[in-house]
Amino acid sequence: MSKIEENEMRQNEGALEQLLVVIVTVMTFGFVLLFGFIIVNPREEIVVLRFGKCVTTLRKQGIRWIHPVGRALHRIPTRDMTHDIPVTTVLERNGNPIQISAIVVYRVEDSYKAALEVEDYRKFIEDQASAVVKRVSALFPYESADQSEPCLKVENDAVSNSFVTEMQDAVKAAGVRILNVRMNDLTYAPEIAQAMLMRQQAMALIDARKTIVEGAVEIVKDAIHRLGNAELHMSDSQREQLISNLLVVICSGERAQPVVQVQSGNHHTGRPKM
Repeated sequence: MSKIEENEMRQNEGALEQLLVVIVTVMTFGFVLLFGFIIVNPREEIVVLRFGKCVTTLRKQGIRWIHPVGRALHRIPTRDMTHDIPVTTVLERNGNPIQISAIVVYRVEDSYKAALEVEDYRKFIEDQASAVVKRVSALFPYESADQSEPCLKVENDAVSNSFVTEMQDAVKAAGVRILNVRMNDLTYAPEIAQAMLMRQQAMALIDARKTIVEGAVEIVKDAIHRLGNAELHMSDSQREQLISNLLVVICSGERAQPVVQVQSGNHHTGRPKM
């Protein structure tokens, strides 16, 4: 074989090696590029980092391509989400231990803060929610006899707004907006539940007796007025006796028993003469 033919064979082998290198490089590079495609779901934002530096935030849903080398993705849902606060024993304003649980409705409005400003925004909300429930519960009594005074049992706007305001201040570092906070369960703690039940029963009994007495006074007043209009005149002692009997009959919880009073005249008998 001549030198010219040997040189041509060597050149052909070198060209073939270069072609194989190019093919392998293109195939490898193309395979790597496939990992650059990502899908942005509805109501979702993706914070993109490259080598620890924030590059962009993807907000538009659909298929996007980001070079995969050195890339890190933080998917942050922007849907309305809930967090269930488990039953916790806290002290209300009067110092009575109560058991309370609540549901927090929130939405992520700043995905950058949710992804980078806190370690885990869900865990952050969970920790802050427990602390807020304890603080707000200490501002209101469990229940109140005054209808105008806000209490935990009624859960009016003042109580709900206090929960939302305190919660919003606590989680603002995570870029979260608190939409609502509602109590799920509210009871006295077991150690005082029986005592508070007896107290509620006593208060209910007092209120019932008060209503009965007020009604009895109105009934007696109306009865005396009707007797006077019917020209059935009575002496002061008889009127007092009638009022006393009516009040006893109406206010007592027992069934009234009629009593007939019989008065006999005074008969004077003389001694027999001796």
